[in-house]
Amino acid sequence: MSQKELGEKIGVQHNTISSYENATNAPEQNSLFKIAQALDIKVDDLFPSVSPDASNDELERTLRMTKDLGVNDINLLKSLIEKSLSLDKEEREKFFDSIRFTVEYYDRLNRKN
Repeated sequence: MSQKELGEKIGVQHNTISSYENATNAPEQNSLFKIAQALDIKVDDLFPSVSPDASNDELERTLRMTKDLGVNDINLLKSLIEKSLSLDKEEREKFFDSIRFTVEYYDRLNRKN
């Protein structure tokens, strides 16, 4: 879903969605509920869980890494993590092997000669 499409669904401009994604502006509580409804997720899904032993540096680093990703990209990464956590060790390794294969294939196709 594009920023424009999400903005239209929740009643704000696309640049407002961009400011939410870039953390230059925080959505109000009612906007959080509208965003969750538009994305068919729980409001809690908009906030990463932080374990007590996770450092703030790691969380900040992760958020900086994802700042240029859209909501759909972040949701895809989240689903990949959830899928990997749902598998037993052997199945998880197969899952990661298929992802590695896909990344390597993409890199080969896009390698500049």
